[in-house]
Amino acid sequence: MKILVAYYSRTGYTETLAQRITDEFESRGHEVICEQIEVARQKSRWNLLLRQVYQYPLVALCLAFPSFRRWWLKRYIQPEDDLKPLAHPDVSQFDRVCIGGPKWCYISYPIARYLRLLKGLSNKKVSAFSTFAGPPFEVFEIELIFKPMGDRIRALGGTLIATLGLSSNYHELGILPIFQRVTPNVFKRSLESFHIDSEYGKAKIKEFCDDNEK
Repeated sequence: MKILVAYYSRTGYTETLAQRITDEFESRGHEVICEQIEVARQKSRWNLLLRQVYQYPLVALCLAFPSFRRWWLKRYIQPEDDLKPLAHPDVSQFDRVCIGGPKWCYISYPIARYLRLLKGLSNKKVSAFSTFAGPPFEVFEIELIFKPMGDRIRALGGTLIATLGLSSNYHELGILPIFQRVTPNVFKRSLESFHIDSEYGKAKIKEFCDDNEK
């Protein structure tokens, strides 16, 4: 198959995950084209914090009330960032399209813009991957990014066939110790065990590529 792996990476962790996915696909004999999505102007972490801070109480409501979460994920206003010109704005030539970026409460702003600009997803099998600071909490980390990504992919005519979320074990704003303390209590294992290069991470990458071959 001819596979596009398109990703945005701010701190390098999603880029690492994209490379691991690419390596796994290539080891199986697939042709892989990587595209790094780049913002027109890189913003500081404090700019990102100011743009996100109003969302935090709403994320808390999403965690507490499933009915509100279902309603909110269909209606929230998604910020976007301007992008540099894309190398592959039309993906109709690819057999599979894999799209990845970090989780910023929901979809990262560059990936949100990418999904609005992208052409050629009609009838395509698409997969999504992401990195985030914490462990793979089903709602807080997984659903809050992949549900809106899936909705946007379906709106473009694509079918979301696989998702992959792994921990970067890093947070720009220094709140990683919270995840490091909470993770053993919830999962009975360390946060590091959910990292990209952990045994868990390697297994999930293989599972993700398996799903893309179906």
